[in-house]
Amino acid sequence: MNTTQPLVSVLITNYNYASYLGEAIDSALNQTYPNLEVIVVDDGSTDRSREIIASYQDRIIPVLQENHGQAAAVNAGFATSKGEIICFLDADDVWLPTKVEEVVKAIVSASNAAVVYHKIQNIDKEGSLMGLPWPPHPVIRGDISHKVAQTGGWWPWPPSTALSFTRTFLTQVLDIPEQEYRFFADAYPADLAPFFGNIVGLNQVLSYFRLHGANNWSNSARRDERNLTELEVRTKILNSVLLHKGINATVCLEHHLPYQEISYRLGKRQDLVLLSQLMLQNPWEPRLHSRLKAIAMLWMNHSMLLSRQIRSGEALTR
Repeated sequence: MNTTQPLVSVLITNYNYASYLGEAIDSALNQTYPNLEVIVVDDGSTDRSREIIASYQDRIIPVLQENHGQAAAVNAGFATSKGEIICFLDADDVWLPTKVEEVVKAIVSASNAAVVYHKIQNIDKEGSLMGLPWPPHPVIRGDISHKVAQTGGWWPWPPSTALSFTRTFLTQVLDIPEQEYRFFADAYPADLAPFFGNIVGLNQVLSYFRLHGANNWSNSARRDERNLTELEVRTKILNSVLLHKGINATVCLEHHLPYQEISYRLGKRQDLVLLSQLMLQNPWEPRLHSRLKAIAMLWMNHSMLLSRQIRSGEALTR
């Protein structure tokens, strides 16, 4: 890698986000880091997106395709890119001006980095700040492959607007399977990254993540229903890739805390002992009191549910 100013490819994927697309492109073009290319992949939009893309002329590299999904858009963008670092940016999100500069510093100074990530700040559809930065706990750095294997393939990576990957890593694992990852393409490289290099977390907010009602992160009920199936697909493919690449690791959803939490919320699993153990052993939450608080809330909610069921049963017998 060019250790002075490596070329950075900004990969923006868009589908019918004309309302936000210009702001996303502007945030990529207005970076303090000079050596970058901005690639905008439009995945068959039917709104004004392509008109907006055309207005930037040669300031960006457009890739226009029929609607094939997010994974296909990422694959097309990566095939077009030339950068040694690939930064993902969803078309409804916004970067802070120093984002790329900080990412480059981190990758150049790190050893064997596969991915750099940082904290995000939620905003609403008008751009007003919402809540506190995420993740709330210290970021992760180094070789975490052993921990990720023990936690069922899970580590708390952020949305794609906060993910940047080295080309060295991506060339080993792409293309992304397009049918399986049609709606959650960032999960494929994020799941694999810990097994191919080090994780470099930056303890600063460098992106705004927009919640506007149309993205998956805005609807918790829909997210829960879809995530169970998605996690099952991701785990199967993750194990398949690791086996194909000769990496001695296997992950299992039995040890995957988010999967077990969602299963419990949806009434599919009632194993509170297993869930409590996973919460207590959670390596990504360094604060013991937070882990114990989560366990206490789990059992309190379960007791309240049992009480309601008992009262309901008594009412039916009267």
